[in-house]
Amino acid sequence: MSEQHLIELESRIAFHEHSIQQLQDLVATQQKQLYDLEEAIKAMARRISQAATGNETSGMGNADQERPPHY
Repeated sequence: MSEQHLIELESRIAFHEHSIQQLQDLVATQQKQLYDLEEAIKAMARRISQAATGNETSGMGNADQERPPHY
């Protein structure tokens, strides 16, 4: 095996290692984004559930069940 061939193989290995590291970083970033989105969906589902049962903690209450001010 010639020295030039070894240099080419080492270059390819270095390129592949760099590519793998970039992909691992991307997967980690996307995993964090996915976790954040899942948490946001859970929070919205809790708020929807609370609004549906009339237990919303924001103090707004359920507008459909309130009497208009002229009654």
